[in-house]
Amino acid sequence: MDTKQHKQHIVSIALLFVVATIWGSGFIGTQMALDAKLDSSFIMFVRFTIATFIIGTVFFKDIKKNLRPQHLKGGLIIGLFLFLAFFIQTVGLKYTTPANNAFITASNVVMVPFLWWVVSKKKPKNKIFISSALCLIGIGVLSLNFVNGFSFSVGDLLTLGCAFLFACQIVATGILAASMDARVLVFLQFTVSAVLSFLVFMFTNRDFTAFASPKGMMAVIYLGVFSTCICYFLQTVAQKNVESSKTAMILSTEALFGTFFSVLLGYDKLSANMVAGGLIIIVSILMAEVDFTKSDKAKKIIKEGQG
Repeated sequence: MDTKQHKQHIVSIALLFVVATIWGSGFIGTQMALDAKLDSSFIMFVRFTIATFIIGTVFFKDIKKNLRPQHLKGGLIIGLFLFLAFFIQTVGLKYTTPANNAFITASNVVMVPFLWWVVSKKKPKNKIFISSALCLIGIGVLSLNFVNGFSFSVGDLLTLGCAFLFACQIVATGILAASMDARVLVFLQFTVSAVLSFLVFMFTNRDFTAFASPKGMMAVIYLGVFSTCICYFLQTVAQKNVESSKTAMILSTEALFGTFFSVLLGYDKLSANMVAGGLIIIVSILMAEVDFTKSDKAKKIIKEGQG
């Protein structure tokens, strides 16, 4: 990796941490929307519609110029993965606890390396598998209440399906981002998700009076602009320079940032589990970034020089 590529890699990692931070705050936004009695199908429909409108308006000329028929298939696939992941996660949450839902969703961090291996035929480094497993352990320590134990329900099974779909979305983005314009890819992804979300809303809820809820709409607008539009655009741009397995690990820190914001705003109290889990997650990411091969080579050179 030359100097330019190294800089792009570092910037892309920083962008992914920005995404994880915003997604962490998104837990609060979603809770505020639900507290305002907004239906989950309405939240999905509005947030994706807002994101589609912003990307379509800001990058209209670029999208029109770079859009190709072959891009439609990629946009449809990635948009379908995104919509189904959110939809199944929402349904699963009705039949399980928020802690279980968050933890099982985060299990996509260990699915991505295997999916990438199957799709690309390139095996990730062994340290990636170890780091991913360690990251999941950290998320478990951070999220789960070990006093009440961990039981597996229908909701947990649905959430596991959601985790798999999020893993598919990350891998597909990693593949498509290398050959597609990020603006086109994100626009198509949002358009597909918005249309499907609207159809679900019309079949299940159809309550347009939700638009009259000031607090609820403020929360949904935040989710649409920041947690959806900005985040998925940054993710797509960043995945041009960061492999899918590392992307999944970095994005999984949304659980860490979500806990931080929850404590900061008084929704939760700081606990030893939170601190321990957070430290494990940080260590797992550092482990994935450190090149142990280079370190060994450096030690060998130093020893030879001293000899």
